[in-house]
Amino acid sequence: MGRRCLLALTLLLAFFACVPAAQAQTCSAAMTPLAINSVSPVRGTSYTGSATLTVTCTWGLINLAPNAQVCVNLGTGTNSTSQNPRTLGNGSNRLQYRIAGNAGYSPLWGSTATSTTPISLVLTQPALGTTASANITINAQTLASQFTVPTVGDAATTYTESFAGVATLAYSYYLLGSPPACSTLTPQTTFTPTITASVINDCLISANTMNFGTTGLITAERRTTSLLTVQCTNNASYRIALNGGSNGTVTARNMLRSGGTATQVIPYQLYTDSGYSIPWGDGTAGTAMYSAIGNGLAQPVTVYGRVAPQATGPVPGTYNDTVQATIYF
Repeated sequence: MGRRCLLALTLLLAFFACVPAAQAQTCSAAMTPLAINSVSPVRGTSYTGSATLTVTCTWGLINLAPNAQVCVNLGTGTNSTSQNPRTLGNGSNRLQYRIAGNAGYSPLWGSTATSTTPISLVLTQPALGTTASANITINAQTLASQFTVPTVGDAATTYTESFAGVATLAYSYYLLGSPPACSTLTPQTTFTPTITASVINDCLISANTMNFGTTGLITAERRTTSLLTVQCTNNASYRIALNGGSNGTVTARNMLRSGGTATQVIPYQLYTDSGYSIPWGDGTAGTAMYSAIGNGLAQPVTVYGRVAPQATGPVPGTYNDTVQATIYF
């Protein structure tokens, strides 16, 4: 009797050893870093970047639910107060952006935790194998017309946002019919997106014509002004150099008579100050460059021009010169 019981127990153990162990059905998500590069706020345009979100689901060797409904949630990040727009940050500085799992940014990427729309997809177990994956292109775009977003330390500045605990994955395996709604699923795991934008120093510059007017003999000095319009990244320092023009040097500028000879000129000078005491040039030969710090908006910069009294009258005609302004930042 004892031997028969021992034999039966041995056979029972052998039978259970042949049954495959149960395997957990799980899904996971991972995303490549998303970087928005070379953002120039002063240009007023939007800038974009993209990344790849990979969703992977696994099945056991034996299962009755070959489909997986997956909901990828992106909650409110560390620098945002809403999800439209979201906000990247550097210290107290902010850069607004939006993010979506589609090229048209509709719908935006959200989360059931904030009653917005997660990325939703269905994965199906392959005929051969236990793993299925899907890649989704994630697009991010800064908002236009953020002119006053600054750089820090007079250098390209990285703005970031993190999503600790709010980038989540909810999923459910099912057999037939419609997949369960994302709002009915509880998040089961998290992932860690990395989203950054690089804000650069940049400047735009334009110039108006300087006109000394109409005169006969130049027996007294003539003064006038014109404007440069400069728009540089907020907090970026810049300098503006003026070259010697087409007919002279930074210390001896000349307006040349149209159609005249090389000797038919009217000397003049440009200055950085209203006292006409600091010649504006390229920083050489006793001249100075104009320097300032940008605020992201268009700033008027006055150029002061002076023609000294002439010992002899110039030949009648129109005199002009072309001066090149170069901005360094």
